[in-house]
Amino acid sequence: MNEPFTYICCAPPNQADRRSPAAYMAWGIGPGMTLLSANAGVPRGGGLMVVSDQAYDRSEGDHRRLAQECLYLCRSLGLTGLVCDFEQPVRRTLEMFVAECAERFPSRGCAVYAPERYICHDSLRVILPTALTSGSLPKRLRQAVAQYGANRIALDMERISRDLLLPGTNGNGMCVSPDSVAMLLSSRGGASFFSGELAARYFTYKDAEGQTHFVVYDDAGTFRYKTELAAQMGIREGFVLYPDMVGLGLP
Repeated sequence: MNEPFTYICCAPPNQADRRSPAAYMAWGIGPGMTLLSANAGVPRGGGLMVVSDQAYDRSEGDHRRLAQECLYLCRSLGLTGLVCDFEQPVRRTLEMFVAECAERFPSRGCAVYAPERYICHDSLRVILPTALTSGSLPKRLRQAVAQYGANRIALDMERISRDLLLPGTNGNGMCVSPDSVAMLLSSRGGASFFSGELAARYFTYKDAEGQTHFVVYDDAGTFRYKTELAAQMGIREGFVLYPDMVGLGLP
């Protein structure tokens, strides 16, 4: 029997404490591999420590010291693990930091989550994005389960809402708000369809210049589909931003 799927709420402490389990977005890696902290209000006893790379400037630093500092904070706050929320291109110093965390954290009872491009150790849990504009999410999840095992995978459940020009000339397209998607559908009187491969809804329209647009977006139904799909494969958890949890009415 499949275990239930758990949404992990990602937010600053003043929002995340309304939801459980939580991943507290209160830390970042700064210049020289220093730890930037805004952890006031993080409750003790449960949840995850989220560390961003947005402020990292590629400068050298002591990755071992940073890993030790993160581990100390996790243990002192009673947190159950570390989430490496890394969005920049792969950096060698960050690779060494993740590897150091993989060596230190599990033996202390703390998990470490990292994007797939940073996976270097069997103890790491793999963060897989679900917001696709091409390809097949079911196929991607099956491949990941075969490679890593379902118990090592956590989904990055970004609420996709993007507008792409066809034929696919602008990468992942332009981010648009859910309200803009609703206005486009309403004003153009078009129909919306579900894609099982993207695990999202979509529609097309022509702009004033006659260019064809492809809009792909999530709603509460597509989130349920993604979680049911993941649960069937044995994947049990996914990260969701607090505004998306509220906007989609997730538990």
